[in-house]
Amino acid sequence: MNKIKYEYTKTPLSYQITEYDCGQTTFLNALRYLFKRNEIEPQITKMIMQNTLDQTNKEGEIGKGGTSIYAIEFLAKWLNDISNVSNMKMQIQVIKGKDVNTNNKDLLCCLQKGGVAIFRVWQSEEHYVLCTNIDATYAYIFDPYYLNINYYDTDTECEIIKDRAFEFNRKITKTRLDEFSQKDFSFVDGENREMLLINRK
Repeated sequence: MNKIKYEYTKTPLSYQITEYDCGQTTFLNALRYLFKRNEIEPQITKMIMQNTLDQTNKEGEIGKGGTSIYAIEFLAKWLNDISNVSNMKMQIQVIKGKDVNTNNKDLLCCLQKGGVAIFRVWQSEEHYVLCTNIDATYAYIFDPYYLNINYYDTDTECEIIKDRAFEFNRKITKTRLDEFSQKDFSFVDGENREMLLINRK
């Protein structure tokens, strides 16, 4: 990959602070990647914070079920609508089902234009990550769940990267993402198989 000249008017991508806020953190990371600090409107970050962590666990504890697919889709629609009157111009496309794969033409076009994608993947349970680039072999992902750099040493399809804080912290083979399994970073299968494509307008 080409060296990127960082703009320090942006903020490094962030890690989740609980076991449950991967969806919230990944949505905010999409904004961090796409916009400078002085371009990000507080009303938009507030709306993301208010409408994520909407699921309860089996004991009825608020937020401990993470962020639902319905909340993610609501935010996508709201952000598309608010973009018409906001200074943060963006376009979000929701892709579901069998069209969710690393060779999807809309996904590749989005990334080539400098956009990002939010993937719903498997990681012990359903989990949200941010994809910032894809090449012939790998997807370059920011996973908001902090892990030791040696965590994937025995997994040849996953690599932890520590020196690209504005772009990605995982290098994952496209094969792993596209396989139908419950291995880390495989796309979630079934009715929750989904990705969001986010571009600046």
